[in-house]
Amino acid sequence: MSPPPLPSLLLPTHSMGRRSTSSSDSPEGTSTCESAPPAPRKPIPRKGHTKSRRGCFNCKRRRIKCNECRPDCNHCIKAGLHCEYPANIIQSGSRGMLSPSPQEVVHLRSMPGSFTMSDMRLFHHFLITAYPHLPVGADKIWITVIPSFAHNYEYLIHSILALAASHLDAVSNAGVAEEAIQHRIMAVKSLNEALSVPPKTMHERDARMGAALALAFQSSHLQDGLFEFLTMVRGCNLIAGDDALRDVDSAFHVRGIPSVLEAFREDGHLQTMRNRLGMTQLGVVNHDDLDSAHMSLQTVELLNMTEWERSFWEILVKTVDAAYGNPVEAYTTFVLLYNAPSRWTHDEFQSFIDPNNNVAQILLAHFIAIQATLTPILVLERVGFQGIDAPTKVLGWIECIYKNVPSSLRTHVEWPREVSRYPFVRFLGQSRELDYTYE
Repeated sequence: MSPPPLPSLLLPTHSMGRRSTSSSDSPEGTSTCESAPPAPRKPIPRKGHTKSRRGCFNCKRRRIKCNECRPDCNHCIKAGLHCEYPANIIQSGSRGMLSPSPQEVVHLRSMPGSFTMSDMRLFHHFLITAYPHLPVGADKIWITVIPSFAHNYEYLIHSILALAASHLDAVSNAGVAEEAIQHRIMAVKSLNEALSVPPKTMHERDARMGAALALAFQSSHLQDGLFEFLTMVRGCNLIAGDDALRDVDSAFHVRGIPSVLEAFREDGHLQTMRNRLGMTQLGVVNHDDLDSAHMSLQTVELLNMTEWERSFWEILVKTVDAAYGNPVEAYTTFVLLYNAPSRWTHDEFQSFIDPNNNVAQILLAHFIAIQATLTPILVLERVGFQGIDAPTKVLGWIECIYKNVPSSLRTHVEWPREVSRYPFVRFLGQSRELDYTYE
């Protein structure tokens, strides 16, 4: 089984519409009986409520009353299960009588569970608009499940705040770019330390996956974020390759919502996208752009590529060829470009992201440009997405590559550079009329 890909992070520069919701009140019953009312009965004492609302996950899943003993409840001890409570319950049970002063909160900022007012603002922005659109159709994971235990993992909460700050900086004049970098530095440092040992709990696995995804999305907002983006994508694939994420106890395996791992399996994300592409007349890519891409890739073929670089080039060619008339195959092939680096050795991957590797730089420029031309297909990933997309720096990475490669090789980056200068609306084609509330 191959690890899942991370689909396109080239976001539209306009906001997606939100669906409106409505509610209705239940009618109140009224009596029309004109006869004398019967004598009032003596109220029957109501039986006390015995359901545990603060019980552990195992007892909730088994639908039995938890005695809430910590660290292990009686039922888990008898069944030999690892007892684990919701993060907010653990925190409230261990919280002291006195709250820390504002000065103490500032000093404890890097510790899970402690936030400044600015942090809270960013956290709110993440929940409302800035969370990732993956897994497709699974907003609930990011706005309810992950936040419930994010404060217990330093790398996860800082990853969330980092993405929120970069997103907010992209859509407003809030001036929080520095905060975005500060949170990112703390998140990456903490995540690297955590990854040095195997995860001990399911929550810890989920936290690592959530942090890597958030940092990958944040990378798309950074002018020099290409190599960090590739690193985080590889990390997402490697973490998602852990079969433990398929466990029903994982936060990414919500009832009725596919897990991150399963979302990209044949019956998950890919099948969802195939259904969407098969049910719409959209997904038509500009053939002139495809012709130009094909010609440019032909010149790249003449370069001295390693075996694994050539395999990446072949996927690019297959994607372009399929995009002429088969959007389903084009999408299926394109996402392999996110998978491939996770299968390479560490040395191969480090060579691929090395700015001095001119062949890899040229391949990455084509990857970004082809991703842009596939917008009529890739935009369907965000159908029904409740967050708000923000401008990214992804196309700007091509200009950085152009300036970085030797002048003798810049001819191979001319087409990607031309694409990076197109107005984004050019790529939308028919999809500019897309109803984003489509299910």
